[in-house]
Amino acid sequence: MSPEDKRRYARQTILPGIGTEGQQKLAASKVLIAGCGGLGGPVAAYLAGAGVGELTLVDGDSPAISNLHRQVFFSSDSEGTKAEALARHCLQLNPGTCVRAVNEYISPKNIKSLVESADLVLDCTDDAITKHLINDACVLLRTPLVYAAAQAFEGYLALFPNRQSGDVHLRDLFPRPDPALPDCATTGVLPTAVGTVALLQANAALCYLLGIGEPPIDCLLTYGALNNQQHRLRIRKTYTMPITPPWTNPRPGRADLETDNFDLSAYDAVFSMLDEQREPELPEGVIRVTKRNPFGQCLEHMDTNGRYLVYCNSGKLSLMLAAQLQKEGMQALSLRGGLVAFGR
Repeated sequence: MSPEDKRRYARQTILPGIGTEGQQKLAASKVLIAGCGGLGGPVAAYLAGAGVGELTLVDGDSPAISNLHRQVFFSSDSEGTKAEALARHCLQLNPGTCVRAVNEYISPKNIKSLVESADLVLDCTDDAITKHLINDACVLLRTPLVYAAAQAFEGYLALFPNRQSGDVHLRDLFPRPDPALPDCATTGVLPTAVGTVALLQANAALCYLLGIGEPPIDCLLTYGALNNQQHRLRIRKTYTMPITPPWTNPRPGRADLETDNFDLSAYDAVFSMLDEQREPELPEGVIRVTKRNPFGQCLEHMDTNGRYLVYCNSGKLSLMLAAQLQKEGMQALSLRGGLVAFGR
């Protein structure tokens, strides 16, 4: 360690179980952070500050005003993507860390190369399709994964080492993405809940890289912001289906699933995933689908020759539904950003 590094990490290397050897482990580590929002921001900052040698930050999104109550490393006039803005902050915090910004969404086209270059992956994304994509790649490439999610007043965390075939992973909790589940744009999220879960995720990563403590390996850690309680639940192996490498038969990427065209006349049918409370009156001709099997309800009105639009509040649930419909051979698109993006 250089004299400057000794001064920078003095309060860290003095800790039992870390020392110079532990600091060198961190410096040699390559970490992939998928998603640079409410979870990825604090995670990246703390790992950079701790001296992780190489951080790859991946996010194709740009900061929006609705992000700022929980994504505290951006401002209303931030330029470029979230990955670029967060990378600048991390480099200012610790110039000794190599930080690479990838201005793309995680997709079947880039997931293999990104995961292969990492010693540890942190899932800081906020949509189920991407979470399952990251999980499947990490399982197949034997790369440890720290999963996290936050919604309303609660958060969830798990660490999957992916050492060998048969280990537990995300699909043992959630076998497949569910487009009927609400997202944070619909239910809301407490900013401090997101921040706390992000710190728990960064802490789990540091403990795992250093080989200290008891991170939630093969456990689901739940956190409640209203009472500050945590619980650990051992994850049992329940998913036994083979996982198909997503890069060998790529599914549609986000760019192929989304559209900014909200001209309802451009489609043979339009479907709303919003309930009566959020959207009391539907635009003329729009079909409401309920939480009870929205996939099946859409298929009842579709054929392979039609062109269709699905929308929700934020665009995340409709993105999952559009992916399922395209897999079935339907020309279905999701409204990018949902009604929120159109100020409705």
